[in-house]
Amino acid sequence: MRIKEFGHLAFNVSDMERALHFYCDILGLEKAFSTYLPENMADIAPDSPLVSLAGELFIQYIRIGDGSFLELFVPTPSTNMESGGPNYDDIGYVHMSLIVDDLEAWRKYLQKHDVAIDSEIRRGLDNSYQMWIHDPDGNRIELMQYTDESKQLLYR
Repeated sequence: MRIKEFGHLAFNVSDMERALHFYCDILGLEKAFSTYLPENMADIAPDSPLVSLAGELFIQYIRIGDGSFLELFVPTPSTNMESGGPNYDDIGYVHMSLIVDDLEAWRKYLQKHDVAIDSEIRRGLDNSYQMWIHDPDGNRIELMQYTDESKQLLYR
């Protein structure tokens, strides 16, 4: 069992348009795909501060190369760090994503090695399965398993 590949680095940005100008127009990277918060956020997570942003842009993916991305989060209200998702309070680094073939096998392996798992396995807005852990210094890591419907696969 091993990490299959690097997936993405995620950052909170203070201004999405300014970030896109920098990464795409100046650095020459390619805008890949966007994810939007579900219209029914109030039904999914009624207590989430993201309810007020239902239907709006949430994440912009920037293609770096085959299978590698920057994941840029729009400024959003604070969320509970125990949710397993990214920390939206600060601008800058949020997490890195590593791609695996079998997320359930990784969950069992990590538990066997006493690694704290910060979330259950769930399907994300990009149609990939994800699970959250952190390194010994608290840096957040998203372990991700692609599905046949994962949007990232369109950019290989």
